[in-house]
Amino acid sequence: MRSIIAKVEGRYHVKLPRTVLAVDYGDRGDLYLRFKHVKKPLGEPSEDGLIVFFYEGSRSPIVAVEILDLPHLMQ
Repeated sequence: MRSIIAKVEGRYHVKLPRTVLAVDYGDRGDLYLRFKHVKKPLGEPSEDGLIVFFYEGSRSPIVAVEILDLPHLMQ
């Protein structure tokens, strides 16, 4: 998990929380990491479309990330 978080931080120049509350790995190579429980997080895709960053409010700290193509990100 640490290497994935480090890869996201380096590629997208963001700082992610270190406490992961939930992990869901999909059968299509997608990975969802939740750092905080929020009823309706607001999603914003990255410019390259590989990740969706989720916020509690307008550009608040990141509460979750969804990596849409984990194998591609880790190359």
